[in-house]
Amino acid sequence: MKRVWKSKILWFTVYTVFITCVFLYLLFPSELVRPKLEAAVSSRAFAFKTMSLQPSLPFGVKLGRPSVYAPPSSPEAVFQGKWFDAQFLPWSIFQKSRQIRFKGEAYTGRFSGRAGLLTRGDACSLAEGRITFQGIDLASYGGAALPVLRGVSGSLKGNISYDSGRIKGGGPSGKMYVYLTRGAYLLPEPFLGMTHLEFDRGEVRAEMQNGSVMVDKLEAYGQQMNCFLSGDIQLAEPVQMSRLNLKGTLEVAGNSKVKMNITIGGTLSRPTLRYI
Repeated sequence: MKRVWKSKILWFTVYTVFITCVFLYLLFPSELVRPKLEAAVSSRAFAFKTMSLQPSLPFGVKLGRPSVYAPPSSPEAVFQGKWFDAQFLPWSIFQKSRQIRFKGEAYTGRFSGRAGLLTRGDACSLAEGRITFQGIDLASYGGAALPVLRGVSGSLKGNISYDSGRIKGGGPSGKMYVYLTRGAYLLPEPFLGMTHLEFDRGEVRAEMQNGSVMVDKLEAYGQQMNCFLSGDIQLAEPVQMSRLNLKGTLEVAGNSKVKMNITIGGTLSRPTLRYI
């Protein structure tokens, strides 16, 4: 065993591999790879852009200021991160989908997860995935690309899973569990003299199936008012045109417990609110 550790050939091999890795890292053709990666990830539904790209050990890349535009011609990004690190899992070459692990920062929060990609030629598509996030500041998002989130503030955490159905069969499906704390929602029109619905905590539970999102639970609790909603969202392309069909009640906090039925319709880009 001592002879192995003292072997000059062994240490020369290690040194050679190390130097080779350093040179490959320093000479990585980032400016040539970046446009190819953007084209491979983008589709007819959305466009992917990144400001910078560099290698990330052991088998990945790190992106600076990645953005997603949906539709591709939209001037506003539906997502814009600070950085994104993706690591390819080599053993997934023997599986039906290529697996990556990823993590990053966006809107003052952090996220991480995994994704299974199907490749065809120079293009790739999402087969399945899961993302977990925490500390996302909705106020910093702004809601420019998704007006339904315009004026919303609070800290967001939760997880989302998705399965395209291409591997196991069937249609696309997914689940979402989201929790909000210390925030407010800008009402489309004033209600009882209030322009904002402030809440201490909120929860959203939804499931996607057969082209629609079933919202099982959308609740918010605050000192002034509580809100309880459920219903469905009919998905469309672009996503901003998805139709809302949510019904529930607004409950004025306090001993009176005055309740009022509400309906949220319209689209994600132009929601409408009706009080009954």
